[in-house]
Amino acid sequence: MLNSTVAVEINNSSIEELREISELIQMRKDMLGKNKMRELKVGDKVTFEKKNGVVITGTIRKKNIKRLVVDTPEGGWNVPANMLTLAEEWDD
Repeated sequence: MLNSTVAVEINNSSIEELREISELIQMRKDMLGKNKMRELKVGDKVTFEKKNGVVITGTIRKKNIKRLVVDTPEGGWNVPANMLTLAEEWDD
């Protein structure tokens, strides 16, 4: 949720300030993605949500630089690390 004070500050920002904010947000997203990549390993069971809201469960097959290949019953998916969540115990 967006803090109302933050929303007001963004609305009152100049274009240059908005660029700086955008750069900071991108750096933070990159850092979170890298941390998630370090947390996950090949063989981990994970879940992610498709654009239509359907939750997919699978196993990490391969780690690339920014994305992981996740094997699911529907096939292999190339998923950004920050979209994955470690799955609770699940049956094969």
